[in-house]
Amino acid sequence: MRRSSLSTRLYRRVLILLALTGLAMGAVIYSVANVEVGRASDAQLVNASRLLYMMMQDELTAGALAARGQGLGAETDPLLSSEERKAFHASYDWCMFAVFWQGQPVARSGWGAPIDLIPRTRGLHAFTAMGDRWRSYGLLGNDPRLLVVVAERDSMRQFSMVPVIRKLAVPLILLIGAAMIVLWWTLRKSLSEVERLASSLSARTLADLTPLQPEDWSRDLGPLITALNTLFGRLEQAYELEQAFTDDVAHELRTPLAAIRAQAQLIHRTAPDALHEDLRRLLAAVDRANALIDGLLTLARLNATSVASRSVDVHALVADVVAETVMNLPPEAMEFTVTPDHIVRWRCDPGALQIALSAVIANAALHAREGGHIDIAVVRGGDRLVIAVGDRGSGVASTDRERVLRRFERGASPRPGSGLGLSIAVKAMALGGGTIRLEDRQDGPGLLVVLTLPARPD
Repeated sequence: MRRSSLSTRLYRRVLILLALTGLAMGAVIYSVANVEVGRASDAQLVNASRLLYMMMQDELTAGALAARGQGLGAETDPLLSSEERKAFHASYDWCMFAVFWQGQPVARSGWGAPIDLIPRTRGLHAFTAMGDRWRSYGLLGNDPRLLVVVAERDSMRQFSMVPVIRKLAVPLILLIGAAMIVLWWTLRKSLSEVERLASSLSARTLADLTPLQPEDWSRDLGPLITALNTLFGRLEQAYELEQAFTDDVAHELRTPLAAIRAQAQLIHRTAPDALHEDLRRLLAAVDRANALIDGLLTLARLNATSVASRSVDVHALVADVVAETVMNLPPEAMEFTVTPDHIVRWRCDPGALQIALSAVIANAALHAREGGHIDIAVVRGGDRLVIAVGDRGSGVASTDRERVLRRFERGASPRPGSGLGLSIAVKAMALGGGTIRLEDRQDGPGLLVVLTLPARPD
């Protein structure tokens, strides 16, 4: 499974942190709002009881209550006039009330909790009635036998919290939203340097191991730049050691092989006819060993080659490679036809392209039939340059084409070879950003090797 980008992961983690922070702040806001609303509601209960007592002051005298009769439990509030009821409920429409004289109810509002469940002592109290929680406040009159109780549901308190929470939550949501936008911009800005570094590294080849300049990058990337430069130094040292080792090995192998070939040729001149076939096989084996050494050296040098692009006459380069190939072939062994496009100049690395063409053309000459024909076409297709090399040999099966592009892999052809030719071409083309693919010829049997080079800026 492909992992998401660093910026996405960081942004996701910070979003989770912001969400948790928002939830924590929301919990704090709810708790604070609950406490403050509770205090305000309790204060309103106190104020409501005082207002009610003031309205009933004339009716709530000992004489008036005694005249009404002790223990008179009214179902409504006859102690208030209609105007007083309207005034009270206009200010405290969510409150119920009850008036007790010597512990017995003498008046109450027309709605509310059952009178028997209402606390009959002074101060703030909590009780449960009708499946709901209530809050009450008892106010003692001038006569301690008189108690005025005002109560409200806790649900009304929760309802009162809604506008408070809304006023606090809206700024919090806006703040979190602004923080998310600022955070996203900050992360993108900070990680743009990492993306620029990644682009710079991806544009490099294995041969480009020049150290990065710390002043070209932000200070935050200093440790990473230092680590990369250290790695580049180690890789460069390893390449130098590898190159030196390869050159030494090639020299040490070529010397005895040259001696073996010289001795075999000398013996071939004087040896009986019965040994000529064996000596011919020995010479062929020595030639294959030399070809293998040359191929390995070419691969090693490609690893250490730096890309140097310039405008190249592709037709002339192809002609030079063909001429060099013909020099190494028996007379009239092969026929070449080069068909250039009307545009024959292209910006590329001439060294890498020459190595790739040499490998491909030599491979075509090796596998073409004796006296065969090799066609080379140079064509511009949009922003690409295509060089197609076709032979009339046995070709390569579609299932084997990917395999034969790897080192030391050969097709089904009985012709001798090192198995490095096409892999060298692949490596050389990759240095210049190009590609190689194998196709069947459309005009008959044979293999078509297609080299593609992209356009490079000046």
